[in-house]
Amino acid sequence: MQVLVKLYATLREFAPPDTPLGQAFEVELNGERLRDLMEQLGIPRKETYITIVNGIGVSDLDHKLKPRDTVVVFPRIGGGGNLPGHRSSYR
Repeated sequence: MQVLVKLYATLREFAPPDTPLGQAFEVELNGERLRDLMEQLGIPRKETYITIVNGIGVSDLDHKLKPRDTVVVFPRIGGGGNLPGHRSSYR
């Protein structure tokens, strides 16, 4: 199934080389879970901080994606700690 992905800041290195800043790119996902997508893109767990699927924050790696879902992933910035009450979405 195809999903759309937007990667920001340091995670852009996992996007196709010619992807414009802020532009979504298509991924033919070999699986159906958020975990499958992260593994397929080669994004290390420790590199992600916030994951949003169709505008809603998702912290469950077993979240099932649907065709044409849009997944947005932000990394930790500057090595800072977690925001109060926030858990990393990719553990």
